[in-house]
Amino acid sequence: MFLVLFEDSAALIGLVIAFVGTFASTKLNMTIADGVASIGIAIVLGITGFVLARESKALLIGEAAADPVNQSIRAKASGVAGVVRVNRLTTVHLAPDEVVVSLSIEFADHLTVPEVEQRVAQMERLLREKHPEVIAVFVKPQSQQQFDEFRSRGYSRPADEAR
Repeated sequence: MFLVLFEDSAALIGLVIAFVGTFASTKLNMTIADGVASIGIAIVLGITGFVLARESKALLIGEAAADPVNQSIRAKASGVAGVVRVNRLTTVHLAPDEVVVSLSIEFADHLTVPEVEQRVAQMERLLREKHPEVIAVFVKPQSQQQFDEFRSRGYSRPADEAR
């Protein structure tokens, strides 16, 4: 919403500058006003482009969900029966109101595959109830030892750096 309002405001400012420059140039015989107005419009366009690029960059390259959302997701996942620990949590915004969640989770050894599937389904339901913006949840069952081995080979950032 901010980007749309900002872009529209910049367009209106550009129109006002163009009007003033054209009016001053034709009605007041100030030929320099047209050139000054063109430079003013270029400055407005440059600032608008910079702000729009900065604001939308994170969505283009994949911004993580906010820390409170990540903490809530980690807490919900950790609270499911049979979850020993959350090794890693990664979240990525696909759009302002769409988040994809990826979890590396160690489940209790005594759980069978159908029980792990039930826990994953329960986890996904809990996450979507709390955070409707979550559109997909990917869970990788992985012991802490497997996670550490995988990370030591350079395939992953440490869990405390992950969002």
